[in-house]
Amino acid sequence: MNRYLITGGAVALMLASHVALATSPSTPISVPKGAKPIAENQTITNFRTGVHLFTDQHHSRFEAMKRGGSNFSLKNEFSSKSPKAFSYGGSTDYVVRSGALAKAGEPRTLRSVKGNKVLLTTPGIQSTLSVKFDAYDVSGERIVNYLRSVNNRPSKRADRMSDDIRFPKGSVAYVPTMQMQKTEVVIPTTDIMTGQKTLEQFVQTFSGKIPNCLRYERHSASQPYAIRFSKIGKQKGEIEIFEAKRRSAVCEAEGGPVAKGAYQIQTINGTRVMALTFPKHLDSRDVGIKESERQAMQLAFVEVTSPSKKVLPGRIVHAQRDFHDFQFRFNDTAAAAILKASH
Repeated sequence: MNRYLITGGAVALMLASHVALATSPSTPISVPKGAKPIAENQTITNFRTGVHLFTDQHHSRFEAMKRGGSNFSLKNEFSSKSPKAFSYGGSTDYVVRSGALAKAGEPRTLRSVKGNKVLLTTPGIQSTLSVKFDAYDVSGERIVNYLRSVNNRPSKRADRMSDDIRFPKGSVAYVPTMQMQKTEVVIPTTDIMTGQKTLEQFVQTFSGKIPNCLRYERHSASQPYAIRFSKIGKQKGEIEIFEAKRRSAVCEAEGGPVAKGAYQIQTINGTRVMALTFPKHLDSRDVGIKESERQAMQLAFVEVTSPSKKVLPGRIVHAQRDFHDFQFRFNDTAAAAILKASH
């Protein structure tokens, strides 16, 4: 029986909704069955008239203001202490450039491009996010069914709202499909420590009898895993994967390795990262990658040099690959109803 260190992070919860859901035809996000798809929908028009996001008690609004041609500035409004981002998903709290941590930041400009997409650019780090909306008429639908957290649970706002309150006529909800325009290295949280300062130290520490515990999301068939490095090379090698014992205060790996994977050390945007590759039969949620993000994101350990030197668990967000969060955006009519129902 192997014991292992927990450096992969706290467990993230993902619980099924209590409402009847159907998968959107163009995204993996579940949409309540009463929602009616809007065929003639333009993402840029949605932003011109205002797009709202509700995350727990936070409220944001984004509006494209004309600058010239297909270029727009973004007029953004955020409630008190609201994260200033278009998506509050758990993988984009920090970006890493040349080893330095930086907050993901607030998008300030928008450009309309082909394919019914817009590009949101954050100055400073010059990170660009592609967004395309699927739109749904939600008139007459129960509001609580559309207020989700980043972990696909009913939001705190929904928990305090009556189930019977419905959207008025003219209410529209949007499901965004997103892509990064260039590959990014991101850190979900800096609170998770590995105790190592370099990737080489990290590999050495977890190549003996002590594997490393990976972050995972709890679901109906979840299986946490731990890894140990084997066949170590200068830039790449193999990992052994163990099943981790559930509900153990000290966290233990049960039995021997159940699968093998690979690691590769590379440099992305001036930052040294170690990308991990797992067998396809493993559920991505069991290694900390949401189902809605698995096509674009890859688990990695990141060598951060500023503000202090340390190795942190993170993600590689590959360019031009679709990902989603679990949150709807809304037009002004729907948002006004949500705000009224919240009081």
